[in-house]
Amino acid sequence: MEWFEAFQTKIPRFMSEYGFQSFPDLHSVRRFANESDYNINSFVMQAHQRSTTRGNAAIRTYMLYYYKEPASFASFLYVNHVLQAEGIKIAIEAHRRAMPYCMGTLYWQVNDCWPAASWSGIDYYGRWKALHYFAKKAFEQVTVSNVIEKGQLNTYVVSDQLKEEKLQLEATLMDLGGKVLWNRKRTSLRKRTAVRYNIALR
Repeated sequence: MEWFEAFQTKIPRFMSEYGFQSFPDLHSVRRFANESDYNINSFVMQAHQRSTTRGNAAIRTYMLYYYKEPASFASFLYVNHVLQAEGIKIAIEAHRRAMPYCMGTLYWQVNDCWPAASWSGIDYYGRWKALHYFAKKAFEQVTVSNVIEKGQLNTYVVSDQLKEEKLQLEATLMDLGGKVLWNRKRTSLRKRTAVRYNIALR
């Protein structure tokens, strides 16, 4: 029950299992629940909860910490997907940035054996949750990861390529009207590594 940011400091040599729960989306929930059941504390929704001891309480606690109270049950399910995806993305990127100290990260889990609130990225009916899209991007062979460390925005380029390749990172700051306020470029040759760029916003 630590906040997701703990993933950025508690990094093992190999992370073999971690996760966070979400319910299926509304289309899937309609397959096993009626509108009268659209409450996470209803008998039906609790019966479709894999972690009966604290699953729903954990989802709600984290949701209210990171987001505002959803206005409807449908919104709750949507925000729950975003919450799960963002949390696991923080972990995946933290583990990948820590290479070669950490050389593996396996989140729990890919799919479900029945329709329920679980740690999956794909629900029982085969529908992708936000987590599966986020994980697909976070595990790309070359990825860019932005993180605030000690009040400083640091940008990492993480590569799992087996050959040297010239990489160019371009960072641009724009106002809400699209006017470019600042632009920087960095180039490097790297393979199987994480390169940190401190790009001062000046």
